[in-house]
Amino acid sequence: MCRCDGGCDAFSPLPAEGNTMEHLFVVDRLAELQTVPPDSGQYVQVAGYRQPGDGGGGLFRWTSQPAVANLGTVLASDHSEAGHWQRLYSGAINVRWFGASGDGRDDTAALQSALDTAAGGATVVVPSGVYRVGRPLKLHQGVALIGDGLGSVLQYDGPAATGCLQSHQPAKSWAFHVARLNIEVRTKAAYGIDLRGMSYSRFDDLHLHLRASNTSGFFGPGNGVSPYYNLFTACHIAGTSDWSTNQCVGFDFCSDAKEQRQSANSNSVIGGRISTCQIAVRCLGTGNMFYGQVLESGADGYVFDVPPGRLQDAQLGTSNDIIGCYSEHVERVIVQKHRSCFVNALLTMVTGYRQVFEAIDTTNCIVITSHDGSLPQSRSFVDRRIDFRQLEKGRSP
Repeated sequence: MCRCDGGCDAFSPLPAEGNTMEHLFVVDRLAELQTVPPDSGQYVQVAGYRQPGDGGGGLFRWTSQPAVANLGTVLASDHSEAGHWQRLYSGAINVRWFGASGDGRDDTAALQSALDTAAGGATVVVPSGVYRVGRPLKLHQGVALIGDGLGSVLQYDGPAATGCLQSHQPAKSWAFHVARLNIEVRTKAAYGIDLRGMSYSRFDDLHLHLRASNTSGFFGPGNGVSPYYNLFTACHIAGTSDWSTNQCVGFDFCSDAKEQRQSANSNSVIGGRISTCQIAVRCLGTGNMFYGQVLESGADGYVFDVPPGRLQDAQLGTSNDIIGCYSEHVERVIVQKHRSCFVNALLTMVTGYRQVFEAIDTTNCIVITSHDGSLPQSRSFVDRRIDFRQLEKGRSP
């Protein structure tokens, strides 16, 4: 325990000259703060969580009000149970304050403590580093989780059928913001982000690397916890190299129950690249819009189907839009699994395909592209027939 002037007298205060904090002490590690007698000074500067300069330090003040310790912003004292040490800060909460190391060790508990502290709508920042996550991190409604970009890596080794990130209240919650993170999914049949219950939220500039088979970047089935009205921008997803058999799915707006009548509805996906996934987008929902995506090296691009519980529903159909897709070396760019899946698509560039539109019934489907002479006729909502073979030959329909 040292003074800022280099001395080493235990609990020695800094000189008061020019300093409004007359009793400011400095300790090297957060654990040492608990040993400081509260009556020895009102303020303590902590140099680091485990060691000076590791990002976990900060300024603390003793307060006599009771509080629950969280080992990041609130610390107990070994000398008194009548109060606590409170971190002084404004703005975002840093995961390093809670002991997240970012050096490849398991940081699950520290990350979750930071997210719990942010409950109510604060922002949590994840500085560059490699953070191993062993169980789902639960985000509270209204919380923003922001990284530094590719350098902020969450390595997910949690159980199958779980996501690295998920809602703390999966029934219904909203107003999440997740951005600038690099998520690696390393468990078979796990997900990058579990969207169940997440609505009215946004996901920006994310990189999701699916390192195991049968994994999904975004997973969002329905039945009352469908993801609704979300915005995804510049989300890049890559599967394992064996894209023809890896069972990886980029966006999986799917079904997980036989009685399911709905799936993801009215989400907007803008930009981003999906590569080496067996299926880039699987969608059983309706009203979803996909703008300007790049699909590379996959078996299927967009696969549209209906939830199983809706097959006997009077309002059977689903309708989704694709606007400005670039597809390269995707065998089937659009696949219609049920005749009531209505598709409206404008494909900017398609190359290296086997089939652009594999359709069961093209009624009320519009798919416009100049790259497939065998594309079947399609009919618009005003019952105007379009023969794309004539368009390719430069003739008006």
